[in-house]
Amino acid sequence: MDDGDTIPPRRATDILDHYLANPHVTDTFEGIAGWRLMEELVQLRVEETETALRWLVTNGYLEKSTGAAAPPLYRLNATKRSEAEQLMRVLKKP
Repeated sequence: MDDGDTIPPRRATDILDHYLANPHVTDTFEGIAGWRLMEELVQLRVEETETALRWLVTNGYLEKSTGAAAPPLYRLNATKRSEAEQLMRVLKKP
C-alpha cells in the first residue's frame, strides 16, 4: 500500500467518527450524503450568523445584553435606527 492509499479521503474521518459514535446505525449512500450536507450547511450558517451578529454589534446597529445564566440577547439599537434603515436601502439596491 503506497501513501496514496493510506491517507483517507477528506470526509472519511467525519463518516467514521459518526459510525463510531453511533455503532448501531445503518444508512444508505443517500442518507449519509444527506446528513453530511445538512451538518455542513448548519455549521456554515452558524458561522455566518455569528460573524454577522458580531459585525452588527461592533458597528452599533444591534445591542447585545448578557445575563448570568442566560444566552446573549440581541435587539435593535434605537439610536441607530435611521442609520440602519439607510444601510439597508444601500444594500438592497439592485
